[in-house]
Amino acid sequence: MNELAPEISISVINTNNREIALQCLESIYANLGSLNLEVILVNNACTDGSTAIIRQRYPQVEIIEHEQLLGFSTNNNLALQRARGRYLMILNDDTIILPGAFQAMVAFMDQNPQAGVAGAALLNRDGSAQYCYDFIPNPLYEGLRPISEYLMPHPDGKGKPLETGYVGGACLMARASAVRTVGLLDTRFDPLYSEEVDWCYRFKKDGWKIYHLPQAQVIHLGEVLARRSSPARYERIYAQKTVFFRKHYGEFGAWSYKLTLWVVNLAKAVTWRLLDLAGKKEAPDEFKTHWKIVQRALKF
Repeated sequence: MNELAPEISISVINTNNREIALQCLESIYANLGSLNLEVILVNNACTDGSTAIIRQRYPQVEIIEHEQLLGFSTNNNLALQRARGRYLMILNDDTIILPGAFQAMVAFMDQNPQAGVAGAALLNRDGSAQYCYDFIPNPLYEGLRPISEYLMPHPDGKGKPLETGYVGGACLMARASAVRTVGLLDTRFDPLYSEEVDWCYRFKKDGWKIYHLPQAQVIHLGEVLARRSSPARYERIYAQKTVFFRKHYGEFGAWSYKLTLWVVNLAKAVTWRLLDLAGKKEAPDEFKTHWKIVQRALKF
């Protein structure tokens, strides 16, 4: 690889989220230090003037534009196909890089050649931790959440790098040499959800290790996108998990997941309906959410 190639190539997807994307870019360049990196930003059918203002403020950013609204995997693949870095990063536009995060990730990957993927510690605005790493999904474990989480919680790294099953895709760094054999993101997971789980699983199957790095901290403004999501968001998450299980576990695995998901959500729906009758304020919305999954789970 050319000695002038960047250490990190960062893929950022912007879908009419101009101010959030600008905040993300500001944090990237404020915290790169001596690292040589490239940023490839995909403006995903944007109509908010993103391209012009980003080119004005950050002329070093390579911008890919298209008019058709495309999914997360497809958009990231467009950027990653152009990337020249030793490490490839997918980074949500609703993130803010904190000091030392990039340096910690590069140093760890350099020192651990068996690591194929590293994920940052994702934080809320107030500094509290977000759910951002877990076991490789198992149909029964996933379908029985949250019961399974109580019976078999994921270990805590206690502030040290932790080998895990997968890491969140809001800030995920992959070794470029590994990507050349593992491949890019699987577009069957478009428009969104479970693509990073599938990617990490494929890395593990190819012999690479996956790590969560608590010392690399990134604020993830997930609520920004959640506000723009429809009530069908949870249905889409569960449907995409079914795609994952069907791909890696076959129809038996997919049905195992769907049946356990159906049973758990039926129990939740009944519980919330009783709480609704008892006058609990949030109960009607919770009941509707779980009842909708009961109606849809076996059709995923």
